[in-house]
Amino acid sequence: MSILHLIRHGQASFGADDYDNLSPKGIEQSVALGEALSQQESKFNHVIVGPHRRHIQTFEGIKKGYKFADLPDPVIDERFAENQLMEIAQHFIPQILNSNKTTNEIFHEVPKEERHDKFLKLFHIVAKKWMNEELDLSENNFEGFSVFRSRIANTLKTIQGEMTDKPNIMVVTSGGAISGFYAEATNCSQEEIMKLNFGLKNVSISEFVVTTERFTLKAFNSSLIAQELETFI
Repeated sequence: MSILHLIRHGQASFGADDYDNLSPKGIEQSVALGEALSQQESKFNHVIVGPHRRHIQTFEGIKKGYKFADLPDPVIDERFAENQLMEIAQHFIPQILNSNKTTNEIFHEVPKEERHDKFLKLFHIVAKKWMNEELDLSENNFEGFSVFRSRIANTLKTIQGEMTDKPNIMVVTSGGAISGFYAEATNCSQEEIMKLNFGLKNVSISEFVVTTERFTLKAFNSSLIAQELETFI
């Protein structure tokens, strides 16, 4: 039996030209999580890190703050990549708005204090269409929702077949992937998956019990950092 500790990355650089970098607060969150795991005397037998920069940077922050024991060297695993919904939204938002401008150009014209809420409103629209397979993703070869769900399901099968001898597995990944694993454990609806994705805190931990035959939820979206550090981007 194993416990899978799925950690969402720290706050990324929302609104910047490149989202896939931790913000200064995201780095602070990651170090704080490492410190909290040390205080709890948490031990890990295996570490998996998703392929994005924000995943790797988050693990580096955790490692910096974690002083209780040596962390295993991480395995970078493409299967724990985030879904492509951010890229899909950036591609389709101009179409929804009937604009010839890029998504970044559109939002740079919006007052800074209003960008977050406007983006989330449009992001929800694109996300629903993506989950209902209503978008033509072929031009950019984007990953469809059903393909994403299959990737998560197949990754789980691999863990069940190869890693149940490792009692505690740390995985640093993204909110969409974590919501996907939650769906595998609970058989929740598409609407619930989307709702969960938007409610996951940065550097929160979701824990699942894994055996060769079972995959069950132990804890979800638990935060170990100070409340004033908590964010959702």
